[in-house]
Amino acid sequence: MLNAAERPLIVAGGGIINADAAELLVEFAETTGVPVVPTLMGWGTIPDDHPLTAGMVGLQTSHRYGNATMLASDFVIGIGNRWANRHTGGVETYTRGRTFVHVDIDPTQIGRVFNADYSIVSDAKAALEVFVEVAKEWAAEGKLTDRSARAGECAERKRTLQRKTDFDNIPVKPQRVYREMNKAFGPDTRYVSTIGLSQIRAAQLLHVYKPRNWINAGRAGPLGWTVPAALGVAAADPEATVVALSGDYDFQFLIEELAVGAQFHLPYIHVVVNNSYLGLIRRAQRGFEMDYHVQLSFENVNSPELNGYGVDHVKVTEGLGCKAIRVFEPDEILPALEQAKKLMVEFEVPVVVEVIMERVTNVSMGLEIDNVVEFEDIAERGEHAPTAITPLD
Repeated sequence: MLNAAERPLIVAGGGIINADAAELLVEFAETTGVPVVPTLMGWGTIPDDHPLTAGMVGLQTSHRYGNATMLASDFVIGIGNRWANRHTGGVETYTRGRTFVHVDIDPTQIGRVFNADYSIVSDAKAALEVFVEVAKEWAAEGKLTDRSARAGECAERKRTLQRKTDFDNIPVKPQRVYREMNKAFGPDTRYVSTIGLSQIRAAQLLHVYKPRNWINAGRAGPLGWTVPAALGVAAADPEATVVALSGDYDFQFLIEELAVGAQFHLPYIHVVVNNSYLGLIRRAQRGFEMDYHVQLSFENVNSPELNGYGVDHVKVTEGLGCKAIRVFEPDEILPALEQAKKLMVEFEVPVVVEVIMERVTNVSMGLEIDNVVEFEDIAERGEHAPTAITPLD
């Protein structure tokens, strides 16, 4: 079925990571020449800079080129994925005109969201071993369809459908934060995140190259999860560069856990994008012409320099035995991240880098994969998205 399709696509879910089968996935994609869409839980199964990576698909944690590639496909094989609603959006839009095969170890996931045309209950690694074996046999016999043109189409979408990151606004726009993070941190960085606009925008703009280098709370996840999870990653892999990412609300849930990092010398960098607004909640409200003040902003009598952004995260962090840096301007972000690296090594404690962001943050999202609302113009030149995976120029 895959070989007969004109525009096939592989959806790689978190089950591939659980099965330690990422290398097999890449081998299967390279042997067949079929592009791969990782889900949020499967991010890192194939490197972001691999020629066959087609971007993420979905309503929120997605790329413009990923959604475009999915909509242009005619055959989709999902391996170790759940067809979660943040990935699919409306099932009718997602499935229209496409044949589906679903491979998952959990039989309760088969047909839960929609009925695939063909389904296999299997561990992802066991299935991929068979797929690779057959694909190699067919390649040796000259039976596999040439997919070079298909890969070229995906590459062109990646080049021409990039989001802009070159914003110099004050307060800072979130796109600029992730652009500087891409500059500061290398391909071995382990990112830790949970639900929120911070996670959504990160998945749209950060780069991940390896399995388990995007540590994400499963099925969206609880607020506050990020700090203890990052400490766990730092303890499990002391040689790794661990970078956590939180909005202000997530960060405040379990901020006291930073003291554990100081007590047991578990250094990592925690980037806090602070708009003191509860953006994900109020972003959803505005679709109903509502904007109730569920927020964290207030005039802090002890920290007037915050200008109404409420809790002084720097003072709290320092009081818990850790280090912290606050950034107000976009040009300060990269130097702050570089300084954080040095502080982390010198003091062996968590280091918080707080970026004061624009209060109302509009992040690309929608209710259907063919109708994601974009608030900024597309990147047209290399300078518009200087850390894009596929250069524009």
